[in-house]
Amino acid sequence: MHILCDVPGVWAGFTRFDADPDPVHWTPPQHETFMIIEGVVRIEIAGGATLEMHSGDIAALPAGTETTWHITAPFREFWVLSGPSIEPDGR
Repeated sequence: MHILCDVPGVWAGFTRFDADPDPVHWTPPQHETFMIIEGVVRIEIAGGATLEMHSGDIAALPAGTETTWHITAPFREFWVLSGPSIEPDGR
């Protein structure tokens, strides 16, 4: 992971995987907007839809959304976390 910006209320960067990782469980603490730069990912949203994303696709997740990412490498993503943070218990 490479952090580009880390200021109060905004955190942005790039994530890269060069080998297929185990499924990644991720719950963003802030609103997350991301763009797939390279590769493919299937994102399972707890209690909701499954996103199939490829290079050039853009999506956003509300803070606190429980997800599981199934990444196919090589994979590169640009992401921005913004807005108020939530506590791990959802407050």
